[in-house]
Amino acid sequence: MRKAEFEVPAELMPEFTEALVETELKHSLTGVNGEGEIVIEVQYKRDEADTVNELEEQLDNLLERADEEEEDD
Repeated sequence: MRKAEFEVPAELMPEFTEALVETELKHSLTGVNGEGEIVIEVQYKRDEADTVNELEEQLDNLLERADEEEEDD
């Protein structure tokens, strides 16, 4: 089994978690990093790599949107 790690800002957790649950991948919260981001470990099989890549893209999009909203304030 392969593993991927995601570091998600707390304010983005609801949206990211919704996307993560939809994938039905096995995951666990492993802690909080020094920047206060929640660390999530995802376990997946080789044939699920595309799904993990999609999650990475979704997180990137969420981060970009949050940055844009912050700039607008």
